[in-house]
Amino acid sequence: MNLKIGTMGTAVAQLQRDLNFCAYDAGPVDGDFGRLTQAAVVALQAYHGLEQDGIYGDQSDAALMGEIRTIQEALTKNGYHLAIDGAVGSETLASTTDFQKKNGLIVDRIVGNQTLKALGIEIPRAINQSETIVPSLTVKPLPAGKGKGQLVCINPGHGGSDPGACGNLKEKDMNLVVSLRLGQLLKERGFRVVYTRTDDHWMALSDRPAIANESNADIFVSIHHNGSASPEPSGTLVICYPGSSNGLRLAQLVLNGMCNRMGLMNRGITQRDDSDVAYSLMPAIITEGMFATSPSDCHFFSNGGAELEALGILEGILAYFNA
Repeated sequence: MNLKIGTMGTAVAQLQRDLNFCAYDAGPVDGDFGRLTQAAVVALQAYHGLEQDGIYGDQSDAALMGEIRTIQEALTKNGYHLAIDGAVGSETLASTTDFQKKNGLIVDRIVGNQTLKALGIEIPRAINQSETIVPSLTVKPLPAGKGKGQLVCINPGHGGSDPGACGNLKEKDMNLVVSLRLGQLLKERGFRVVYTRTDDHWMALSDRPAIANESNADIFVSIHHNGSASPEPSGTLVICYPGSSNGLRLAQLVLNGMCNRMGLMNRGITQRDDSDVAYSLMPAIITEGMFATSPSDCHFFSNGGAELEALGILEGILAYFNA
């Protein structure tokens, strides 16, 4: 199997259905492998520690089928009769719909964090992963709270010809993976989301806060990852605009959330007038979840850290709006 940008057909439609089912947001099920589908494949690959090339090959297929089998097994334990085949068909969708209805969940046939929690699944793992490369982290409860339709503008920093900091991973790819996952988590919790980009293209710095301003967003969250000339530095920090009390409060809550989830060195809050936070009309922050130039941070990111980073940012945003 080798599906990529430009591929069309029923195999792509099934892939899109399977990715959407597992909350990777591949866009419409139209059988056309476009940029949204590619971004969803990259998110899948990052979550399972695979090469993030956006091409859906055998390893990616094994990873996604492993997640679907885990969900199907959990559904059978809850009394549903369906084949455990690693593919999303009518039986799996019908069982998921019924399960969500009976458990008071949003009936969207997407197995996001709330449905996973109700099924008793903590972290779905691809069948080709061994225990040795999965971080042995304590699984914390999901963040509490919900949105009430607030609009969050998410900016995946860099992109296209601007890769950002580069080590074992490229910052631009890390930023996009975390941003798309954060957006999914926010939508599950009742927020509206607008992105500055959903694929790998270059954008002028001034265009990014402009999108937030034109959308009348409630907050602006710019996702970045740090860099250094040395491979040694590691850790988490957040940037906000000097003198913005709400920006500082949001920065502190998001920093707390990321450090709580990821457990990396807390490098604190920096107040400076970077363009993202200087030109936005709403509280704005820049997250630097970990270092793209740190081999240990990159390994962590590719083996569960990206999900924990997105959860940490979500935790801070929920605390900000539910205070």
